[in-house]
Amino acid sequence: MNAEPAGRPRSLHLGRLLCLLLFAVLGLVGLGGGPAHAQEEPPEQAIRGRVFNELERDGERVREPVADVRVVAATEDGEEVADAITDEDGAYLIALPDPGTFVVSIDIESLPEDVGIEEDANAFTKVVAAGASQTQAFFLGEDLRTITGKWDQLPQVFANGIKLAMIIAITSIGLSLVFGTTGLSNFAHGEMVTMGALLAWLFNAELGIHLLLAAPMAVACGALLGFVQEHAVWRRLRHRTTSLTSMMIVSIGMALSVRYVILFLFGGRTESYEQYAVQPADTRIDLWKVSIAQRTAWIMLLSLIVIVGLAFFLLRTRFGKAIRAVSDNPDLAASTGIDADRVVLIVWMLGGALAALGGIFYGLEYGLRWDMGFALLLLMFAAVTLGGLGNPFGALVGALVIGVFVELWTWIVPNANDLKTVGALFALIAVLLVKPNGLLGSKERIG
Repeated sequence: MNAEPAGRPRSLHLGRLLCLLLFAVLGLVGLGGGPAHAQEEPPEQAIRGRVFNELERDGERVREPVADVRVVAATEDGEEVADAITDEDGAYLIALPDPGTFVVSIDIESLPEDVGIEEDANAFTKVVAAGASQTQAFFLGEDLRTITGKWDQLPQVFANGIKLAMIIAITSIGLSLVFGTTGLSNFAHGEMVTMGALLAWLFNAELGIHLLLAAPMAVACGALLGFVQEHAVWRRLRHRTTSLTSMMIVSIGMALSVRYVILFLFGGRTESYEQYAVQPADTRIDLWKVSIAQRTAWIMLLSLIVIVGLAFFLLRTRFGKAIRAVSDNPDLAASTGIDADRVVLIVWMLGGALAALGGIFYGLEYGLRWDMGFALLLLMFAAVTLGGLGNPFGALVGALVIGVFVELWTWIVPNANDLKTVGALFALIAVLLVKPNGLLGSKERIG
């Protein structure tokens, strides 16, 4: 998985991604513009995946990676276009010269003597767009996969929902804190999520820094971007008594500009981190009817630790109490000597760091794309609204409901992955009809 497709101009690619950070900062502070002399990077297409041998050992299903297997990509007419050999982890990466429709299969003659593959499991059609990649796994030997009933799938669906909910919670808490302290609905928050994930990828894949070090660096950059936004834009607009509606429109403009600058520089392909993107099947954690990768378990554990730490920060520390005071009543907080501008600055930095961390977690689980933050934005706003506007603990509860209902919708309506968010919106509408202020929202007195 670490192999780099042939023909990638590394220095050019690195330079373009460094420009990504520059234009993102400029776009987020309202100063960004399109690059004047950017060079067009040649499209990169690929088909990647892994080859496993399935066997039963001690009464349990085991999948072992198979090395030195030749995987071929051919046209629909049978003409070979490119091929690749699996490495010791069973992974392969076929670099394609052009986009198109390809049939990917295993060269039977390259298989070890003691394994085989069924004919109907050795030809898969993949449509690869320009700059994009597709994945395909192959399973050799006897197919030991069991077909489970619909109700047997429900525990796994809930586990997947909780995983998504933890990621939504990490990203939406910062959005909720910003709204609580400033009243701003920041539509550029999704781009903060994307920037965090892509900066971690830049440090990891392009600069060769291990993800365990690249991730904290990207989180620090997220906090820095929050600092720059607050100092350069939002504080000035607040001091000029700009209306919240106008500020919201400014955030929409920032989101659009940064999103398409990222598309121009990064491209429309899907990437992954160098570490932990693919994990052997025999390392999965199986609990009852739930099976999760070790990576997923660590993401959920780290998310829980961050959420608990954030709760302690808000409830027990001096800055946390100041944030809650400004969120409850800015004028009264200012009259007691609290520096509201300083509190809001801390909130923006904290929100930027959390957005970056959530983006890294999302990228590990679902891959890195230029619009990943935008895909999460609706779910983040749904979680914040469902839990109670401006209440960070409400955002956590709302994220749990939204995450579970997103995955539950695919269980209720099979083959409806493109309609995942419908379940979340139904849950949002149903709750708001009963509790208009959200699950943890408080009633406000007018007049």
